[in-house]
Amino acid sequence: MLSILGTVTLSSSIDRWVCDINGEGEFRVKDIRSSLDDLLLPSTDVATRWVKFIPIKINVFAWRARLDRLPTRCNLIKRGVILDSSLCLMCGLAPEDSYHVFFQCDMAKNILRRICRWWNLTWCDVSSFADWYLWFDTIRLPLKLKLMLEGVFFVAWWHIWVFRNHTIFGVTASRRSVIHEDIVSRSFTWCGKP
Repeated sequence: MLSILGTVTLSSSIDRWVCDINGEGEFRVKDIRSSLDDLLLPSTDVATRWVKFIPIKINVFAWRARLDRLPTRCNLIKRGVILDSSLCLMCGLAPEDSYHVFFQCDMAKNILRRICRWWNLTWCDVSSFADWYLWFDTIRLPLKLKLMLEGVFFVAWWHIWVFRNHTIFGVTASRRSVIHEDIVSRSFTWCGKP
């Protein structure tokens, strides 16, 4: 410690606080925020996409779903929660992770196909959010319509998740047969606003 202190030269200037995160010796909230975000927030190669037509809670939900940060049965088991099974409660055929819930489960596939029929699109079976974004990027629509369509898919994922939760926790859920109509109704409500 003495050898380290031996290299320190003290000046006769008044003491002052210095923040050296940006290398300029100045404190900026932006620099602290960026530093904390780099340390704490998950990083991906895909930019976060926000749809202005739908509520922020749906955008945040879609972001968490894409990062597989929802409390699916697989994620709960990874966190040490003891469950009777990791299988999807909707189909019972595969472990329940975000990819299964939103793309691979028969219920999700049927809903996504119906959305494509509604929008006169050709559905391509995808199994992950990365695959979905690749497919979605190939769709040729005017920018505003394409953004609305993305919002419709976010709303669909939200409704699938809500239906799943109502099924698990015994809350009266809407019938599977009307989920698509709920998605259409909610999409018109949110996307129809100026």
